[in-house]
Amino acid sequence: MKVFLYFVLRTVVFVAAACLVYFLFDWSRWGMIGAILSAVVGAVVAFAVGYLLLDRQRRAAATEFGNAVEARKAAKEHKATQAELDADVEDNFQDTLRAQAGLGADARTRNLADDEA
Repeated sequence: MKVFLYFVLRTVVFVAAACLVYFLFDWSRWGMIGAILSAVVGAVVAFAVGYLLLDRQRRAAATEFGNAVEARKAAKEHKATQAELDADVEDNFQDTLRAQAGLGADARTRNLADDEA
């Protein structure tokens, strides 16, 4: 939520700065070039204002975003660990079946007799 709030605040500052520059300097008479210039100046002003005045919100948003990335990374690592555990269970089950069938070879190693057949 803090990331969204920071995004909204930055967007409001940008739109306000661009509109202020556009109408304050009467760049509306320049047509599209005036709109582009006011957007560029508005972006620069919004960056400066956002950097200076929205420091607390930026840090909170960065912390929240970092925590979300770490949580995703941890969940991804947990899934890999779970897959490895599942593979171990499957290998043990296959070893048991092979032992019951009298084959005796480990399921993780290749049996040369199987390759020749």
